[in-house]
Amino acid sequence: MMLPFLTTGALHSLLFTGYGIGLKILHPGESNVQARKDLPMREILLASICGTMAQLGPAIPIELVKTRLQVQRESAKLATEPGKQLYLGTMDCIKQTIKNEGVRGLFKGGQVLFLRDSIGYLFYIPVYEGSLRILRKTNFSETPIQLLSGGLAGIGGWLSICPLEMIKNRIQVDKTGHTRSLWKTANLIYTSEGLKAFYRGGLTISIRGFTVNAVLFVMYENTLQFVEGISGAAMIG
Repeated sequence: MMLPFLTTGALHSLLFTGYGIGLKILHPGESNVQARKDLPMREILLASICGTMAQLGPAIPIELVKTRLQVQRESAKLATEPGKQLYLGTMDCIKQTIKNEGVRGLFKGGQVLFLRDSIGYLFYIPVYEGSLRILRKTNFSETPIQLLSGGLAGIGGWLSICPLEMIKNRIQVDKTGHTRSLWKTANLIYTSEGLKAFYRGGLTISIRGFTVNAVLFVMYENTLQFVEGISGAAMIG
């Protein structure tokens, strides 16, 4: 399925763009402020909030479509024609959602996603920057430090929002046209499946989060260095 691959990069681009804009607002006139290694943690937190808001709008319908496509095989088993896919692809899922639930259906679970990202991204870039500062006091070279810090940021971000991710998924796969509240969904999961259900798949998410974000943050740092090099060359020229 191509949707996660195509949208993850786009959403992270919006996240880091919003993060950079937030830092520029805090440091007007300073070029490539993201490359600074001495930013106060409170500014990193504030800029992270800006990044979260920048990607949130498109993230809600993207998450809904992605979630429904991921669970469509299970849903098809409960349909009148077992084995038949409910959606033929991304566009078909969007069309069917709008047809059956209206445009508002694409934004189902938006409240939970807002909470999920607001919390999760506070454990993302700040954890990365904090880990960098600790690990730079060791004798490791920069790239392994970036890899480990990025991986820790991925684990911290995902584990902090596992319960909200579970709740969001349950709300978004519901196609009745009615949106169950966050608290009612949480209570239903807890009473029927127990507390462990909120962290189901946590190990898999942690491994994936570590791997993906370790690579992502190395690319992010290399991009910052590239931009900084271009800016420096332009100033000299």
